[in-house]
Amino acid sequence: MTSRPGSAFLLEIGTEEIPARMIDAALEDLGLGLFGEIESARLLPGAGIDRQDTVRVFGTPRRLAARAEGLLERQPDALQEITGPPVKAAYDARGAPTKAAEGFARAQGVPVGELQRLQTPKGECVGLRKKVAGRSAAEILAERVPALVSSLTFPKMMRWGRGEHRFVRPIHWILALLDHAPVVMTILGVRSGLTTSGHRILGRQSIVVPDPFRYQEVLRSHLVIADVRERRDLVRSRLEEVARGCGAGIAAPPGAPPGTIGDPELLQEVTQAVEWPHVVAGEFDASFLDLPQEILVTAMRHHQRFFSLVLGSGRLLNRFLAVADTQGDPQGAIRKGNEWVLRARLADARFFWEEDRKKPLRAHATGLARVTFHEKLGSYARKIERMLPLANAVLPAFERAGLAVDRAAVQEAVRLSKADLTTHMVKEFPELEGIVGGLYARADGLGDRVAAAIAGHYLPRGADDPLPATPEAAAVSLADRIDTQAGIFLLGIVPTGSRDPYGMRRSVLGVCRILIGKKVRISLGDLVERAIRAYGEDGIEGSVPPAEARSSLLEFYRGRLQHLGESHGLRPDSVRSALAASMDDPYDARLRMAALDDIRVEPGFEALALAHKRIKNILQDQAATLPDPALLKEDAERALDRSVRSALPAIEAAQARLDHAGALREIARLGGPLDRFFEEVLVMAEDRRLRGNRLAILRSIGSLFLRVGDFSEIIVQPEAVAPARASGAATRPPESRR
Repeated sequence: MTSRPGSAFLLEIGTEEIPARMIDAALEDLGLGLFGEIESARLLPGAGIDRQDTVRVFGTPRRLAARAEGLLERQPDALQEITGPPVKAAYDARGAPTKAAEGFARAQGVPVGELQRLQTPKGECVGLRKKVAGRSAAEILAERVPALVSSLTFPKMMRWGRGEHRFVRPIHWILALLDHAPVVMTILGVRSGLTTSGHRILGRQSIVVPDPFRYQEVLRSHLVIADVRERRDLVRSRLEEVARGCGAGIAAPPGAPPGTIGDPELLQEVTQAVEWPHVVAGEFDASFLDLPQEILVTAMRHHQRFFSLVLGSGRLLNRFLAVADTQGDPQGAIRKGNEWVLRARLADARFFWEEDRKKPLRAHATGLARVTFHEKLGSYARKIERMLPLANAVLPAFERAGLAVDRAAVQEAVRLSKADLTTHMVKEFPELEGIVGGLYARADGLGDRVAAAIAGHYLPRGADDPLPATPEAAAVSLADRIDTQAGIFLLGIVPTGSRDPYGMRRSVLGVCRILIGKKVRISLGDLVERAIRAYGEDGIEGSVPPAEARSSLLEFYRGRLQHLGESHGLRPDSVRSALAASMDDPYDARLRMAALDDIRVEPGFEALALAHKRIKNILQDQAATLPDPALLKEDAERALDRSVRSALPAIEAAQARLDHAGALREIARLGGPLDRFFEEVLVMAEDRRLRGNRLAILRSIGSLFLRVGDFSEIIVQPEAVAPARASGAATRPPESRR
C-alpha cells in the first residue's frame, strides 16, 4: 500500500504479551473495524475505495496497530431531512398551524412558516431540510475508536483493575495520532498519548512518534519490527540461511501434504512471538534419532517451537533451530538452555515410546471402553462397533471405482483406529493421534496397509490437507466421519453461522473431498441412513427423530457440496442446477456441475436451458403419468416421441461412461422436434386423455434434463421470456395453434 493524499491516522494498542496464535485474527478484526468506522463516518474521499488501499495493520506480541491514510480532514457537509408530525395533525381545517406544528418548529429553532411538506413512508408529514456541517476527523475518531477497540473479541480474555476492563491482555499505553497531532481518547481506562514503547528488554520504553508514516522507522530504531510480513520474511530467510550452513533444510510437520517445504504454521507462530528475531542453532544427542522421526519433530515443535532439520534424503539431523527475541547469543546461554530443555522433552518421548511398546496396539485397544467419545454417544469402543459395518458398506463402491482394497486390512484398521488414544504418547502429543497408531501398528508387524490406514484416516483435517493416501485409509476415514456426523446431528447439534463446536463443516467437507478425489460413486443417503440406524440400539438421551437428523445432515451436505463446487471455480448456478437434480452421489454431482459449466459456452445452450424451464412451467402442479403411443394423434407429437425414443440409448450410454456433457448434447438434438411440437400441438387440449398424454411426453423429456441438472436454476439472458412462451403454448386456443 503506497501513501495517498489526505490525512493519516495511527492507532497503537500497547499490551502485555499477547499469545501468538491470537494476533493474526486480532489484526484482521482491527483493520476491518477501523475501515468500517471510517467509511460509515464519511471520512473517505469517494465511493469504491478498497480497504487494502486505506488501512494497514501492524502487530507484535506487545502491540496491535493500524494506520489509515487518505482520510478527509472533515466530513462533507450533509443535507439532513427532519420529519415532524403528519400534515393532518400539523394544520387545522382552515390550514392554520396547530400546536403540534408550532412545537416541532420551536424544537428545531425555525419559524413555523419555514416548515415544508415531506413525503415519507408513513405518509405526508411536515418537516424541514437543513444543512449540517461536517465534523472533524479527530472528533469522530476520538468518539468511535474506543468503542471499536472495546468490541474486539479473543478466544480468551483477561480482566484487570477492579475487573471493569476486559481485553486479550491488560493495556499499558495507547498511541493515537492524526497527522502530527494527538487524538485524545480513553480506551479501557487508558488515556491516549504520542508515545510508543520499544523492545521490552533492548529498547527504550517511552518513544515519541512524530508522524504516522514514521511509525515503523521509530520502532525499528528501538529493535522492533512492527510489520508482520517483513518480520516473517526475515525469520524465514535467517532459518534457511542457517539450515543451508548445516547442509539441510527445514523439516515439514508430521502429516503435511507431500512437497511441503518447511513448516509454515510454526513459522507464523514464532513470527508473532518475537519483535526482533534472532535464530539460534542447537544440537541434541544423536542417540534420540532411533525414535521415529514424526515423534522427534513433534516433540521439538509442539512445546519448544523448534524447527527440525532434514537432509535431502529425508533423514533427520540431530540439530534444531530456535527463534529468540533478542539481538544475539554471544555467550551461548540461549543455545545451552534450549538444548537442556529439549533433552528433557526427548527423554520423556523415549519413555512414552518404551512404555507404550510394552504391549501391542491390540492390547491398547481394549482400553477404549473407558474412553468417552461423547457423553451422550458412548465410548470409543462402541464407536468402533458402529464403524465396522459402515466401512464394509463403502468397500464395494471403492472396488467399482477400480481401487484395490484389502478388506481384511480395513477391518483391522477400523478396530485399531482409535487405540492410540489410550497411549502415553498421544496423551502427551494429541496432534499425533492416528500417526502414533500407524507407527505402533507397523512396529507390531501388522503390515503397511493396516499401518497406513490407521495413520491416514484422520485426513483430510482441513481444506488444504491431502487426502488419505490409500483406499483403506479413505474407507476408514469415511466410516469414522459419517458415524460422528450421524451422532452429532441426532443430538440436534446443527452448525449455524460461526458456531461449529464439533467441526462438522470440516468433517462433511472431508467426506465430499474423499469421494470426489477418489472417484468413488456411492449413495450418501444410504450411508447416512445406515449410520443413524446404528445409533438406534443405543437409546440416545435427548435425540431428535432419525428422519429429522437424516434430513438435516443431508441438507448440510448440500451446502458443503455447493461451497466445494464454487471454490473450484464453477459457476454458482451450474452448481445449484446439478445439486437440485441430485446430490446423493457427490462424485457424480461434481461431474454434472462441470458438464453444465463446460457446455454453457456452446451454441444452443440458452435454448436448451429455456426449453427445460418452459417444460417445467407447463408441468407445474400436473399429475404424473406415462405417455401412451396409442394417443399420439398429431404428426408433431409422433415425431417428438420417435426422437425421444431414438435419443434415449445414446443419452444412457453417455451417462454410463459419466459423459454428462455428451448426454446434454444428445438432449439438445431434441430441440427441433420439441419446437415443432410446441408450434403445432395444443398441449392443454380439451380432451383430458390427450392433454394428459402430451404432458406425459413433456415430463419424459424433462426427466432427461434432470439426469444432469435442474435448468430452472440456470441464469440465461432471455430467461424473462420463457414463462410467457410456455404459458402461451399451454393455453392458446385450437384455432390459433398453427
